[in-house]
Amino acid sequence: MIYYSGKDNTYMNILGITSPISWNSAAAIIKDKKLIATVEEERFNGIKHSPRMLPLKSIEYCLKEAKLKPQDVNIIAIGYRSPLEGYLLSLVENIKHFNLLRAFRESGAFAEHLVGYIRLKDWLKQKGFNAKIIFVPHHLAHASSAYRCSGFEEANIITIDGQGEDDAGFLGYGKNGKIKRVYKIGHQKSLGWVYSQFTDLLGFTSHSHEGKVMGLAGWGKSILDTKELWKVTETNYKLLPNWTEKIIELFGPKRNRYDPITMRHKNAAKTLQKFTEEAGISMAKRIYAKTGIRNFCLAGGVALNCDMNAKIAALPFVNNIFIQPASNDAGTALGAALETANMINENADFTMDHAYWGPEYTNEEIEKVLKESKLKYKKVANIEKYVAQQLAKGKIVAWCQGRLELGPRALGNRSILGNPSYKGMKDKINNEVKHRETWRPFAPSVLEEHAEDYFDNYIANPFMLITLKVKKDKREKLKESMHIDNTARIQTVSKKTNPKYHKLINEFYKITKIPVVINTSFNDEGQPIVNTPKEAIKTFTSTGLDILAIGNYILEKKKL
Repeated sequence: MIYYSGKDNTYMNILGITSPISWNSAAAIIKDKKLIATVEEERFNGIKHSPRMLPLKSIEYCLKEAKLKPQDVNIIAIGYRSPLEGYLLSLVENIKHFNLLRAFRESGAFAEHLVGYIRLKDWLKQKGFNAKIIFVPHHLAHASSAYRCSGFEEANIITIDGQGEDDAGFLGYGKNGKIKRVYKIGHQKSLGWVYSQFTDLLGFTSHSHEGKVMGLAGWGKSILDTKELWKVTETNYKLLPNWTEKIIELFGPKRNRYDPITMRHKNAAKTLQKFTEEAGISMAKRIYAKTGIRNFCLAGGVALNCDMNAKIAALPFVNNIFIQPASNDAGTALGAALETANMINENADFTMDHAYWGPEYTNEEIEKVLKESKLKYKKVANIEKYVAQQLAKGKIVAWCQGRLELGPRALGNRSILGNPSYKGMKDKINNEVKHRETWRPFAPSVLEEHAEDYFDNYIANPFMLITLKVKKDKREKLKESMHIDNTARIQTVSKKTNPKYHKLINEFYKITKIPVVINTSFNDEGQPIVNTPKEAIKTFTSTGLDILAIGNYILEKKKL
């Protein structure tokens, strides 16, 4: 089926959005068969993840960036089936597996989805949209967000999360621009729900703090007995009946969020992580056995699990791997738009080698906000060299440059930076700036041309989605950016995709002989990554940051 805009020699303008029941709200815009912008709603409204919210501000930004008016949008692609179809599919899946309690709960989700969709249609009408709405199945949107951004002509596709409509995952492949599902992962095998259940059991917030559990797993010492919870074979896995009740019996009681973390909690996290990795490997083996394809694409919330990704990437039959940086529900806005473009024969597939698709601010816009703040600042011509000098001295620097990153990981445009060899730097950032648990690790950003010298079994990874072992002779240099198990969630930095950040790290390398800086997201605990200059200044003044480098301007606490 092909839709025409009614204008000669023009392509469709496709707006992709997340559904009203997504856990991460976002929008994306395709114009002239090219992605112009994609961004998460949390970056505008300040609500972490913006779950179950319409991406209204994200839509407005995307249109502004694409220089489009609401009436210029031809198609709106939603990364989920229609409320009724999604509800019926999910209901049938749950009844088929005798999950009656969950089937009952689906009625509430249906009502929420329907109300959200009605609100969306009302808002679109008020704003003057007259576009056709197309619903893209949730896991197809995830799959599209990975395969259609990978640059691979053919690739296996694995998507894993908590729940789509009647599924919690997708095993298939993409070939010559077409995506085919081979196996459905139903609700009864949801890895996302397992991880969320354990996150809640360990006293953290499910659908938000799963990354904390992954970090905690590195501190565990023993793998606990799980024979009553799940079973993993060479090419498959299954969850055993009543596993949700049995985890309380085996690992409970639930930890109060203010209680200390004991070895029992660390071992539970380690046990969960081991299962996640084994299940991920079994899925990779299963789809490879079917297709024989050696390229892999991953998406879905569980694909943010760096340790699982590393285990899959290291398999002998995996030649190349691409993991969508917005693997969570935010990526379904992009995936829905790309899949729709392909459906109407306006292929917009591309190689995503960076994640910088959000707002940016000029020096003039930044200085206007700085003047309003009444804070002292200075303009620096070679800001990369200046910041590198301060990092070498042990200063903590907020680096706010260029277009905002897509996804939950800061990738050098909205980052807090530190010296990876400076004693106590990790604890200082955790305690004085991020106000988070001291056992959580940071990530090293490394110049791609030096990365192989610092990490075993090196794999290029611009999106901070794979963990690698730090080489023994380099561990002293990177001690403040490593995890307790000597692994690191690396980000490789390319001169091509981020010349400013690359230059900063290279200047640091000239001073210290270390081509690596600590990188963590520019935000305080519980907040989204900063977007605007005003937000950057607020976080700078309210935390223990030493320096803010924003555009070509420097603010320093000692001079305030």
